[in-house]
Amino acid sequence: MSRLARKFMVPAFAALAALAIGTSSARATFTITVTENGGPTIPIVDGGPLDSDGIINGQINVLTTGLNPLLTEYNFVSLGGTSTLLTGTPGSNDLASVSQTGEVQRLLPGGSGTSITIVASDTGFLFPAGNPKFLIEAASDTFRNTVGGDSRNFSSLFNSTMTTLLVFVPPTGSGPFGSSGGNITPLGNQTTPFDLSNTTVISLGGTAPSGIGSDQFAGASTVVSVPEPASMALVLLGLPALVLGRRFRRRNAA
Repeated sequence: MSRLARKFMVPAFAALAALAIGTSSARATFTITVTENGGPTIPIVDGGPLDSDGIINGQINVLTTGLNPLLTEYNFVSLGGTSTLLTGTPGSNDLASVSQTGEVQRLLPGGSGTSITIVASDTGFLFPAGNPKFLIEAASDTFRNTVGGDSRNFSSLFNSTMTTLLVFVPPTGSGPFGSSGGNITPLGNQTTPFDLSNTTVISLGGTAPSGIGSDQFAGASTVVSVPEPASMALVLLGLPALVLGRRFRRRNAA
């Protein structure tokens, strides 16, 4: 697809995404956005035109056949995410969580310096109500066919509070190179409602001698209200397993 065609298609999808929010439930706020090399942002709304099931249910499974033609240098094998906004009980101490998972390839060689950004976000969480609150993040990657400069950064945002950046830099080679990490950020006493999001920035140099460079990635940002350090430790130990489980959701071939 030419750059001219993409120039008009990206705003068209943005308009359809806005229409999906405006004509659906007011709680349909879970969104994944994709931005390639600082270009136009492509919004993918829960239940919108690029969500395969077309239902507002806190789950997005992206129609990659609709997304990939809007991109120039990257290609998604799969992309999706979840939010607990619709499943938690307002005023309870249920976990508030937003996640993203997928696999992306770099189609065109060109060295480091080019990237693709994926943001999963939801607004208006009314739980957990208890204090103090903590923001727990966990992320994992599997790189293949890497060249120098390949990387993935992952960060989370609670309202205006950002967590410590998680950085994954694979060695050069055919791989696969797997890595994972986590972080806890104390938030203190916080009121509801609040917004929660996470951001992935992936840089792939392109085609290595062994094949096309790719990154299979996952990340989750979870707000908890845990009164005891021992309970906090249990939550942190369980979260990476949750992220790893989501990595192996079926790939969307639609």
